[in-house]
Order: sequence, then C-alpha cells, then structure tokens
Amino acid sequence: MKHATPRETVTAVLFLLLLLGGCLYALFPFLTGESDLRAALGQLRRGETTVDAFLGEAEEDLNGDLDRSHSFIQLYGGVQRLLGRRVLGDVDPANTVVRLSNDSLQFVDMTQTGPKDTVADNAQAAVAFRDALAEEDIPFLYIMAPQKIGPGMEETLLPEGIADYGNGYADDFLSILREAGVDTVDLRDILAAEGNWSDWFFRTDHHWKPEAAFYCYQALTDTLETYGIFTDPMYTDEANWEKTIYEDYFLGSQGKRVGSLYVGVDDFTAFTPKFFTDMRYDCDFYNIHRSGAMEESVLFPERLAEKDYFNGNPYTYYAGGDYPLATVENRQNPDGSSVLLIRESFSCAITPFLALSCSTLNTIDLRYFSGNLMDTIQELDPDLVIMLYGTTSSANETLFNLF
Repeated sequence: MKHATPRETVTAVLFLLLLLGGCLYALFPFLTGESDLRAALGQLRRGETTVDAFLGEAEEDLNGDLDRSHSFIQLYGGVQRLLGRRVLGDVDPANTVVRLSNDSLQFVDMTQTGPKDTVADNAQAAVAFRDALAEEDIPFLYIMAPQKIGPGMEETLLPEGIADYGNGYADDFLSILREAGVDTVDLRDILAAEGNWSDWFFRTDHHWKPEAAFYCYQALTDTLETYGIFTDPMYTDEANWEKTIYEDYFLGSQGKRVGSLYVGVDDFTAFTPKFFTDMRYDCDFYNIHRSGAMEESVLFPERLAEKDYFNGNPYTYYAGGDYPLATVENRQNPDGSSVLLIRESFSCAITPFLALSCSTLNTIDLRYFSGNLMDTIQELDPDLVIMLYGTTSSANETLFNLF
C-alpha cells in the first residue's frame, strides 16, 4: 500500500482548509442578509416576482454572491496552483487559461480542434484592400504584431496536448501578402533580435508591454521614412522619456480569470515624454475630446490613479482603449503626414508614439466601426494606411470586413 508523501499530505490539508473557507465565504452573504440570492428569495416568497423570473436570475445572483471582492476567483486560482494544474477551464471554453512553462498565462480555445481555414480568405481580403487603396493612390502597409508564444516556442512552452496556432496563422497570412507584393513588416523578427522574448510580454495579459511597443516604434520609423513620413530622432531616444514603473499593479485579461494567487501580477510602465507635446484626441462615439500635452490627451494617467486588479485596466493608459474611430492631431507637426491605422487592441500601446510621427493619426477598430470603410478613407484622404494586427487576428473574419 502506497503512503502519501508529506508534500501530498500538506497539499491535501491545505486544499480542504481552502475548500472549507470557500464554503464559509459563499454562505456569509446569505447569513448576513447581504445576498442577492436571499433578496430574490424574499421577493419570491412575498409574491413580488414569479418562479420563472426567479430561476432566470438565480445563477447571476449566486455568482454575484460568490464573487464579492473576487475572493472566489482568488481562492480558485490559489487551489489550482497548489494542485499544480496548468490548464484552467472557463465557463467559455474559448477562454481557457493555460500556464506556460515560463510561468506566463495564455488563452487557449478548447473548442478548436485544428487551425481555422479563414486565414487565406482574410489575406486575400487584405490584398484586395491594397488594390482598392492603390486606385485612390494611397499606399498600404501591413504590420504583424507578435504574440506571447514566440515562433517555434510552442512545444517547449505549452502543456502536452495543447496547441496554439497564432504563429502558423501569421506565417501563412504574410506568405500570401508577400506573394501578392503587399508591403509588410513582421515585428516578431524585430523583437526576436533583441532581448529575452518573454520579457516583452505581460505574464497575466495577452498584450505586449509598452517597452515592446516603444522598441518596435523605434524600428518602424525607418520603414515610415520610405513613405515620406519623417520622425524627429528626439522622439525615438529613450533618454527623452520618463518611465514610471508601477510595481505589482496590473492583473491582465488572463490573470483576471484565475486570480493573482495563481502566477502573481505584473508591473506596469508608464511612458511620459520629457519634451514638449501638444495634441488633440477625439472620439465622437464616446464623446472623448481631450487636448494639451500627450499626458493630457492621448495618454490617460487617470487609469493608473488606483490599483484595482479586477476592475482596472492600466493597459488603457495608452490611447484609452478600443474605439471605433478616433483621431489624434499632433499640433507640433502641422506639416507632417496623415496616417490611418486600422487596428485592434495591440495598437493601444503604440498609438501615442506613432502619433508623434504624424500630423494626424486616425485609428479605426473594425470590431466596433459601423461606417463604410472605403467612404471614410476617401473623406480622411490619408497619405498612408497601416493595418496592425496580432498573430491570431489573422484568422478573425470580423477584422477583415473591409468592403
């Protein structure tokens, strides 16, 4: 008969204690009268609601009781860490969280049994878009943003039996674009040439760090120059930026699903220019109209005012978030070029830097934009259209509804 090791015994005891604590935590709101579920039961007993309405809202009420202050998520993540589990299921299987061998987190879609077949169609849509822009005499540049799992790192980082297709999507997508003569830049090559790959990414979030976005901006200025877009070297000199590090300040999109006890939290770096800036930032859809120095316009320091792991998102310090259509006017560069950036969330961190190279930088996120893209481009009349998407976005049909 095999006897439990001391470590297994300690783990079992801790698990039982945490389970008991979780049960008491779940019962506490009900016993003290602070429970949404208890209030709903009272309404049912008094005839103020129907059984069908009560049952329809019971799950939401129970979840609200369990997740006050997000302690239930914290408990869940802590237990999973003690048990050594690397694959943590979610109510939505598409948001399953996996712990990589370097202790970072990654989203995995457990409903996906193989690579999506949408990449080729999306690439052809991008080629057709390039052709339509050429008829308007507007150049087009596709920029591939990186992902947390670097090229060729899948086997060493992922648990056995788990697949990630992002880099494969990106390779296939870029191959089609390059064969068609579309101008492309692969930022994976730029980041791979400098430093440790994992250092460019948050451990608890799927985005790159601001340091990575700034480094890629530095590299992209040479490419922009080929389109007649010139950047003052002052902007790309890291010494001209104040970098404030907020330690243990950020629990990212993946970390919010498993809690801070699972792999910890991230530091967050806020770049602020030491040089004079004068910008205006507008998004009519959200009634955002900001002007002044970069830290008063396209940067959002109020997003860093308070540490809030579950309700805050420091990443939106850069450009505010994902907006359908937004405009940055760089009043320090009135004679510069006008650029349209077709973007998703990876572009948040690079938008404020890119705006320094432009007179006007318009950004469009097709996930939320409801207008006619080509009509809007004709109205904006940009000197260059850039599309900057992450690797997995190569398979997202929504981001390639271009016509």
